[in-house]
Amino acid sequence: MDTLGQRFALLTALSVAFLGAFVGAVPANAQSTEVQPSDRSFMVSLRQADSWLVPVSKEAPARSTDAAVSNAGRDIFEAHSRLDVELLKSAESLGVVLPNDVSSEHQSLIDEMAGRTGDNHDRAYATIVRQTQGGLLVMAVQTRATTQNTTIRTLSHQTVQMLIRTMTVLENTGKVDPSALELVTAKAQVNAVRVIGQNVEPSDRELLVLLTQHSLWQKPASRESSERARDAKVRKVAGQLAAEHTQLSQSVRDAATQIGVDLPAEPTTEQKSWANAISSSSGEELDSMYANLSRAADGSLITQVAHSRATTKSLPARIASQTALTLLLKHMLLLEGTGLVKANSLQMTDVPAITQQKSNSSPPPEPDDSSTSVGFLTGIAVLVVAGAGTLWLVRAVGHHGEHRR
Repeated sequence: MDTLGQRFALLTALSVAFLGAFVGAVPANAQSTEVQPSDRSFMVSLRQADSWLVPVSKEAPARSTDAAVSNAGRDIFEAHSRLDVELLKSAESLGVVLPNDVSSEHQSLIDEMAGRTGDNHDRAYATIVRQTQGGLLVMAVQTRATTQNTTIRTLSHQTVQMLIRTMTVLENTGKVDPSALELVTAKAQVNAVRVIGQNVEPSDRELLVLLTQHSLWQKPASRESSERARDAKVRKVAGQLAAEHTQLSQSVRDAATQIGVDLPAEPTTEQKSWANAISSSSGEELDSMYANLSRAADGSLITQVAHSRATTKSLPARIASQTALTLLLKHMLLLEGTGLVKANSLQMTDVPAITQQKSNSSPPPEPDDSSTSVGFLTGIAVLVVAGAGTLWLVRAVGHHGEHRR
């Protein structure tokens, strides 16, 4: 796992691109028809997941003896069916060719699930669907944070919102095995332990620290911008973000208290420099500085939050990450709605550390899709390996269910 310092380094690295992006850059909310390989990969992966999630979920109520699982199946069937319609519309408008046929592997999964009933079905259904949705969540969030295509941005935003809700519905059935919380399940061990635990994982601690430091610079910077920004829209957005970072901070503190994590009292040095840059600016410069720094910081953090939401076994950490994911997604949309966010602020590339001399800032480097592509290749690899392990997993879940009976 990356160290906390490496995560901070990523945030630091983003700063030059943000502060240098204000002159001559393309607004992020401008219409873009170009489809990057990472965008295409997301759409293909979503289509492949829908191809088996929809039929398996449609049959779930008839094969289940548990009311919660039956309701979850109906919900997921309807949600993924609607999403698939939007996906196909988006693909047609963008000229992206998506697979129409179910893969042989997914067809085998559909056939095997068709032979299951009762608790045997319920445990297998809840576990494999939750595992698949966790992998999709991470990919959809990264797409939402980085894509410059407005059609795909809308699609990925809808996907994240749906997954946040349906993952919770599945977890609340009490049938999800802990193996579903591993993004790669080929070697997962299926057992009867439920997904709640109080041991503090390093990843949970890191998440709570990062979220705390994010709010520690975002809340005062937003409060100041709500008072000093020239644009009324920026003032309104900044005021809303300041208020909602109070909600996020409270959620993080609650989780930290329950699992025993000490939280920092100050933001990082780099985050202080961002707040200082906003404070030392005024007028249109302040508006643009606030919108771009805030949007970029949200985008760089949200993928890790999504990973935590998909994988943590700690209920308090899961609640905090769900709150953070919901709010960050909302804040990104609000900031983009100001019309001031530049395309450069969507790039997640490694650049030199920020300087405090704004007069010496150089033009930002040309957008580099390599880092984003690496992230998506990783996401694709996760889904491929997960798919390869899905049949193993569902058989293992069923075997364990039979053994328990």
